[in-house]
Amino acid sequence: MSKMATAIFIDFEAFQHGNEDIMIKELCILDENAPLKPLTFVFKPTKPWDILKSSQKRTYAYQEHQLHHLAWSEGSKSYCTSCLERNIKRAIPLYRDANCYVLGKQKADFLRRELPMLNIIEYSFVDSYKDLPHAPAHLSCTYRYHGKEHCAVLKCYSLMLHYQSL
Repeated sequence: MSKMATAIFIDFEAFQHGNEDIMIKELCILDENAPLKPLTFVFKPTKPWDILKSSQKRTYAYQEHQLHHLAWSEGSKSYCTSCLERNIKRAIPLYRDANCYVLGKQKADFLRRELPMLNIIEYSFVDSYKDLPHAPAHLSCTYRYHGKEHCAVLKCYSLMLHYQSL
């Protein structure tokens, strides 16, 4: 494998019910050239919990308590693709020349739609996050600890470590 271009690693945790669109909760963008400066965001909900359907509440409660351990009500910023693009341009000057790796077809397809300015590539060297090395113990989520298996920050570090070992 040739590693000529800069590599960026992207992951997110989200809420999703059935075939509804993904609602990103936590997003991490990690430039291999600045591994100690990940871009991380935890987004506010798009709508109040009270107006959700009961089936959505059940799904989202499961995702919150059994998967990513991020509450529906958490977050400090509204999700905004143009804001994300501005942050990426400011923080990662070489983004145009970068290969942006994400694990999973659904995530790759979603990010291609949301961030067309990036060269999103589905990471194909492993089948799941379980096949990646664990992020070193001294690294932690930049938001708060909410588990190792469903943290976008820690998964980006795991992707980067695997990529660098190729």
